[in-house]
Amino acid sequence: MSLDADVRRLSGVRPFNALPREALQLLAFSCEKRTLRAGEALFSAGEPADGAYFVLEGEVVLTRGDGERRAGVGALIGETALLVETQRPADARAARDCLLLRVPSATFRRVLSEFPQSAAAIRRAAAGRAGALLGRLEDLRRRAFAGRPA
Repeated sequence: MSLDADVRRLSGVRPFNALPREALQLLAFSCEKRTLRAGEALFSAGEPADGAYFVLEGEVVLTRGDGERRAGVGALIGETALLVETQRPADARAARDCLLLRVPSATFRRVLSEFPQSAAAIRRAAAGRAGALLGRLEDLRRRAFAGRPA
């Protein structure tokens, strides 16, 4: 797969969609591709998350407790790790042979330092999503405690 194809694919996914083409080219060029065979582990829950993975080919199964989610072509796994230090919340294993683009957090942050306007846009979008999540959690809290004495 060519650099242009990688740039095109990345440009359609958050947070990369906030980056100009030059930033995406730099990012795609700086990242490494990783191949996984069906059944091979990508990472385990609790491990430090040092970056994200973009699925170029194949499918990855993410397992957390009894729940399972599948990430196919075009999915970004671990977006949060690009923005903050965190741990992997789930186990990830290749459902079938995969080609992944590993996006290290340090590389992403270095690219953002070269494109401060894009970095600000990504921060604003992340803050907006966090605020919306907190609002939903507050609504759930209110409903859960409605009618209970204080």
